[in-house]
Amino acid sequence: MKKMFSIKLLVLLLPLLSSTSSFAALTVEMFEIEGLISPASPKALTAELESQLKVKVVNLNLKNTDSGWPVLSIEFDSGKLSREDIEQAIATIEDPAGHKFRVHKGPPMINAPYTEEENKAMAMLGPAAPDIPELSNPIDASNASLGRGKKLFENYCTTCHGLNGGGYGPAAHGITTFPRQLWVWYNTDSSTDGYLYWFITNGLNEMPPWGVILSENERWDVVNYIKTLKRPE
Repeated sequence: MKKMFSIKLLVLLLPLLSSTSSFAALTVEMFEIEGLISPASPKALTAELESQLKVKVVNLNLKNTDSGWPVLSIEFDSGKLSREDIEQAIATIEDPAGHKFRVHKGPPMINAPYTEEENKAMAMLGPAAPDIPELSNPIDASNASLGRGKKLFENYCTTCHGLNGGGYGPAAHGITTFPRQLWVWYNTDSSTDGYLYWFITNGLNEMPPWGVILSENERWDVVNYIKTLKRPE
């Protein structure tokens, strides 16, 4: 009778022991992701990963990361999957536009070659380029203007240029022309205002013409805010 009771107890405990063992194997790891270039990309990646590997996407940090790359946090059973398994799966997934993802290896790309314009800016660019009209900023760089500019910058510009203007926002790694490093304009004088305003208004390469979205005053607020961005240390 005692032996029968012990067997029954063991049978009852087996599911619990199995569950405990499975729970103990759960781990969370972070992956820096390349290829998040459209609004549909994050949802496509997380949904496919959870469906394909039966993992849990804990978080996808698109902006506030130490490296500047989007960071995907995944909870998985380390007894069944390895980090390499997840990296390989990520590399097979495409977003609705046909762009593939991959896990980033190496440091953030903060040393993209400077354009001629950026070199001029770092030397305290004087008069605006001949084909860009010289304009005066009608909006004072007050705290109110900087606050408005910061909000606009975060809403419209950080996707490509990043929060600190370093040029490696979450969408930057899937386009042809690397977004420019806006901190080269830090604290430049008023002679650069028209230059920045022209590029914000008209765009260049993959950068859209924000003049069709933002009002004139909003664009000037963004110019004021850009000039407060410091080079990351």
